[in-house]
Amino acid sequence: MLAIGMDVHSSKTTAYAVPLEESDLEMLAVAEDFNRSFKNFYSDRPGYAKVALFLNGIEHCILIENSTKSHEVFWMMTDLDLTVVVAHATDLFRITKSVKKTDQHDCYELAHYMRRRLLGEFEFSDCLIVDRKWMDRRQLCRIYAWESEMLSDTRRQIKSYMLLRGIKIENMSRDITSVANLRTLDLIADDTLSLLITRARDFKDRIHACEKAIRKEFADDEMFRLLSTVPGFGLITTAYVVSMIVDIDRFRNDKAFAAYFGIVPAQRESANSAPRCSITRRGDETARKMLLQSTFVHIKTDEDRLSPVSQMYDRLMNRGFPHKKALTAAGNKMSKMVFRILKSREPYKF
Repeated sequence: MLAIGMDVHSSKTTAYAVPLEESDLEMLAVAEDFNRSFKNFYSDRPGYAKVALFLNGIEHCILIENSTKSHEVFWMMTDLDLTVVVAHATDLFRITKSVKKTDQHDCYELAHYMRRRLLGEFEFSDCLIVDRKWMDRRQLCRIYAWESEMLSDTRRQIKSYMLLRGIKIENMSRDITSVANLRTLDLIADDTLSLLITRARDFKDRIHACEKAIRKEFADDEMFRLLSTVPGFGLITTAYVVSMIVDIDRFRNDKAFAAYFGIVPAQRESANSAPRCSITRRGDETARKMLLQSTFVHIKTDEDRLSPVSQMYDRLMNRGFPHKKALTAAGNKMSKMVFRILKSREPYKF
C-alpha cells in the first residue's frame, strides 16, 4: 500500500509517495517510480487522471491540506476513484512550524503523516468535504452575511454624511435604512445622499431575496426545524449553523461539537502545569460569531432566567467576569445544549 502526500496549488500539484511498510521492496520501487512521474503536474482533471491511471489496482491513500482548492480537488480525485483524506492544516505541525517552506518538503511530510495514520497514529483531524447541495447552502448563507455587512457599512455612511451636512430629521426610527426613513430622506437628498439611499435599497432587496431562498432551501430540513425552536436563533443563524453541521452524528460528543466551532479553551501544557487559555477560534469564524450573537439574544430574551445558558452567564457576571468572557462561556454552554437538541431530535423545552 502507498501513503501519498500532495501539496496542491491553483495551477500545479507536487506529490510524494512512501510504502506503508518500509520492508516492502516491491512497493518501494512503485513509490520511487511514482515520485519520478509526479514530482510536479497540473492541478486539473487531466493531471489527476494520470495519477489515477498510475494507481489503478494499487492500494493507496492520499493526504492533502484543507485550503480554498481542497473541495474542488477532493471531488475531482474522488470521481477518478482515488482515495483522498483532507486534513486540518492547523494540525499539521511538521509543516506549519517548519522552517523549510518548499512544496517538496510539504508533500514529503504529508506522505509520512498519512503513513503514520494508516499505522494507527492519530495526529490530525479529518475535514468534512460536503457535497454540492451543502456547499450551495453554505454559499447562500455567506452571501446573506456579506450583503448584511455591506448594508451596515452603508448605514454608517448615511449617518456620517447626515452629520457632516447637518441634516436632522425628527421622529426618525433607529434603523436609518427603514422604508419610512429612506422615503423621508428622498425628499431632502442631494446627489451623494441619493446614491447612498439607492445603494441601501439595492442591498435590502438582495437580502430579502436571500431570506426567501434560504426559507425555501431549508423548509424540509429537520435540524433547521429543531434549532429554530431555540430562542435567539433567527433564520440566518439557524441556516448557517445547520449548513456547517451537516450531520450531527459525526460528532463524538458535545465537547467535540463545541470544539468544532472554536469556543473551547486552548491548552498550553508545560511541565506539571496546564493553564487554561483563550478559546481556540478554530473552525468557521462567521458560524462562531453567529452562535455567540444568538447566545447573547437568548440571554437577553430569557426574562424568567429558566435557561441554563442564562443562569451560567448570570453566575459568571456575579463572580466578576467581564461580559465577553461570560458570554463566551455561555456560548460554550449553548453549543452543548444545541448538540443535545439535535442529537435527541427533540425541540427546545425550557
